[in-house]
Amino acid sequence: MNNKTNSFKVSLITICYNNENDIRDTLESVITQTYDDIEYIIVDGQSSDNTLGIIGEYGSHIDKIISEPDKGMYDAINKGIKSATGDIVGLIHAGDRLFDERVIARIAVHFVTNKIDGMYGHSVLVNQKDEPVRVNRSPEFRKSLFKAGWMPSHQSIYLKREVIEQLGYYRTDLGGSGDYEFVLRYFYFNDLKIKRLDSYILRFSMGGRSTSNYKKTLWKSQQRQIKAWKLQGVKPPFYFVPFKLLRKIKQFYLAAWYKFSNERILN
Repeated sequence: MNNKTNSFKVSLITICYNNENDIRDTLESVITQTYDDIEYIIVDGQSSDNTLGIIGEYGSHIDKIISEPDKGMYDAINKGIKSATGDIVGLIHAGDRLFDERVIARIAVHFVTNKIDGMYGHSVLVNQKDEPVRVNRSPEFRKSLFKAGWMPSHQSIYLKREVIEQLGYYRTDLGGSGDYEFVLRYFYFNDLKIKRLDSYILRFSMGGRSTSNYKKTLWKSQQRQIKAWKLQGVKPPFYFVPFKLLRKIKQFYLAAWYKFSNERILN
């Protein structure tokens, strides 16, 4: 679909390693998108289970499959970005899903109509029954939000590929906070044109790659994120960590409200 409305190619990258139990849902969420001009790239860490076999079933819908050992998830993401040829680049990790079949179409229109460098949207963490556990509704973009501990959902972020080539890739030496440093560097320490898409972008699945170590690494993550500021020669304000933790508590309460009120999460 290469008409004027859909004038951007979107490169979607999925990183995976031994995800035979949940990779299929991720693949299905991508191949059922209504937007046609998608370049789909899989970066597998040389899985030893049936992950590659399942990926092979969808081979006609996948443009590139890289399967080789890597140095961690950010190294895998960098491989995917470097092999991408699209105008816009986004991530959808194994076990997670795009929110609905129109997500990429909305993202493409958002880039076209607003002439932006990057964007982000809302996300929801769901349980096995697809019920909301945490709901992350992102505010309109303001740099000052980062000082109060805010960060948009990592996989709701889409960027122009040319911008990534200019500002650099993910650092691989920050443990699980490489994504925070990347977003902070792009959104706070550079003057990009960023505009929120007021729409849900993805469903995180409990136990997926994005959430499996969440509780174990929560406090260490805050310390690494402080380090990400210091790497830019800036110390975050004293209220950075408490405000960040309060935002997460709010996400749990919002999810509880949706369940209690039986209200649907709509775009």
